[in-house]
Amino acid sequence: MKDKESSIEKFERLPEHESGVRRLMSDAHDIPYQPLHSLAEAKSFSDGVVIVEGDDGGQIYIVCPASLVECSMETLVRLLRDLDNISWPGNDLNSARVFYECLPVGAPVFGSMGGATVESDIWIHQRFVDSGLEGPIREVIGGRRSCILDVA
Repeated sequence: MKDKESSIEKFERLPEHESGVRRLMSDAHDIPYQPLHSLAEAKSFSDGVVIVEGDDGGQIYIVCPASLVECSMETLVRLLRDLDNISWPGNDLNSARVFYECLPVGAPVFGSMGGATVESDIWIHQRFVDSGLEGPIREVIGGRRSCILDVA
């Protein structure tokens, strides 16, 4: 009988800075994938983007050129948490993440619920636009507001 460990295919753990969905699409379809480690690194590339996603890549919330992000990392994470709570209340906090990648304008951003497309401006999921959150989201990203939700 073979040793159990030798008979089970070993998989490498996905690095923290990589999206599982986009890594899978890249590997399956031979599509280039260039994940980055930080907002600062994304800002150093002309095609650096910030991708805010929930439901383990099941919903892309925001795709934004990194050059347009004026808020702090903490504020960006708060925006992620607020959007995730609206879309997937009670979901595990680890299922929503902010990723940084190099993608040219017009490139698809793979994810369920339609995914997204890299634009020269901020792309916001239609659900948030329809809910009246487009303005507050843009203000948070632009550093003019600390959160999208009114704080009493």
